[in-house]
Amino acid sequence: MPLELSIIVPVYNERKNIEPTVTKIVDCFSNQLDRMEILFVDDDSPDGTAEEVLRISKSIEQVRLVKNGLKEGLGSAHKAGYEAAEGEYILTIDADFSQSPQDLLNIKNKIDEGYDLVIGSRYMRDGDQIGKSFLKDSGSRFINYVCRYLLGVKLKDCTHGCRGFRRDVFEKIKDKLDTKGHPSFVIQFAFWSYAYKMRCTEIPVSFKERPSGMGESKISIRKEVPPFLALTARLFFTRIAQKFNVSN
Repeated sequence: MPLELSIIVPVYNERKNIEPTVTKIVDCFSNQLDRMEILFVDDDSPDGTAEEVLRISKSIEQVRLVKNGLKEGLGSAHKAGYEAAEGEYILTIDADFSQSPQDLLNIKNKIDEGYDLVIGSRYMRDGDQIGKSFLKDSGSRFINYVCRYLLGVKLKDCTHGCRGFRRDVFEKIKDKLDTKGHPSFVIQFAFWSYAYKMRCTEIPVSFKERPSGMGESKISIRKEVPPFLALTARLFFTRIAQKFNVSN
């Protein structure tokens, strides 16, 4: 029987968070365990993350390790997980408890309504972002503003990694996904989903900055800004060219 759900969890040096993450996901999706898998995509963590995933997989058959090799960026890990996934729906979440598996379940239910891509939004009504620094919060909101008005991605939070989509969405756009960092990868994913006329929407979620003692964030604003600017310019001119070709 084909799997319905693949939950992708990118990880790097998250050994102590693996078991609690599995427990929370299993508890939330307890009625669907026979139709799902949980894929931890490891970027060659030196702290024993992969070994911990393998240990847990011996007792929880839904858990599977995907080795992504070199640490090339969050987008690279996401794509490796998508390619390894066997489910009809692909859902993604972090392993640091900043997002709730209940949000993933709500996203899954929204896809059931007929949507192709559903993103958990921190910035729409009833959404929330707790604990982010002013600089990170402002930067994220500005990036999403740029995506809406320059790239035509009509979402308030296309950069959030808590999301779900149908497998055929990825199959249609995967050759367009050539970025490896965050938020560039998820922006590119949303842009091409719109370009291919997918049904895209978002639901409100609450994001909490990684709790103390749960490791450190792997995202560097300074490192990711230049790729974002380059991608934005490229996609903007792609959008202009598409409009010109349609009108002519």
